[in-house]
Amino acid sequence: MNFENRIQQFSYLFTKADEKIARYILDHPVGDHFSTITSLAHVIGVSTSSITRFSHKLDYQHFQDMKFNIQHTYEKSDIQNVPLIKRIHEYHQTLIQQTGEFISNQKINQLIDILSNSEQTLFAGLGSSGLTATEFYYRTMRMGINGNAVTDAHQMKIGASLLSENDTLIAFSNSGKTEELISAAKIAQSQNATVIAITNYAGSELTANSDIVIMTIDQTRVNDKQFINTQISAHFLIDVVSYMLLERSNNMNRYQHTREVILKDNKS
Repeated sequence: MNFENRIQQFSYLFTKADEKIARYILDHPVGDHFSTITSLAHVIGVSTSSITRFSHKLDYQHFQDMKFNIQHTYEKSDIQNVPLIKRIHEYHQTLIQQTGEFISNQKINQLIDILSNSEQTLFAGLGSSGLTATEFYYRTMRMGINGNAVTDAHQMKIGASLLSENDTLIAFSNSGKTEELISAAKIAQSQNATVIAITNYAGSELTANSDIVIMTIDQTRVNDKQFINTQISAHFLIDVVSYMLLERSNNMNRYQHTREVILKDNKS
């Protein structure tokens, strides 16, 4: 797992010193200050032991392990085009690459098994996350998976209150702090439904009220306020899930059937 993914995953463990180290490295990922642990500690203004503890919190064996991983992370591939297109391509490439190593195959398989066995699945999200929830619902609906998508705060609570122990709530929230989704998750759990959170951060109130947490990448790490696509990582995730679901012949047959119906209507 690369450095930025580790920062996102373990940030809830950080002390003030750890936050200072993380911010400096994120802002200055390459340079002579990385030649030794002493030079890095000096430029940040912390002790070498703080650097060592920081690397251990990120699940590195030692400083050199972290140093090598960071150097590998910031090796960039390029395309030939105008600067803006190259920049946006780099953003997409970075987020997709990091998502590809960040999401858990085990959690994806759990999600697929739950989706396949759930009597009803409620896909919930607000704003851009609501659009992702709706897209996920639309894909699974065409595979014959029963469910609904909700992007309204009141409907989330109502829908969650009607779930049972055989049903599932899938909650999309980048921050994990969306109050409406947290309320819906609590209600769903009170109904003994399974709650799956798809979010950027562990240790939030949403994850505390979820049975399964699937982590995605925080888009803000590209550090460009004009880049506002917050759903690349989540869409990568549902692409993987959709692909794996369609490996099952019954899901593929239903999906192909809906495709034929749509094409037939378009021709008539």
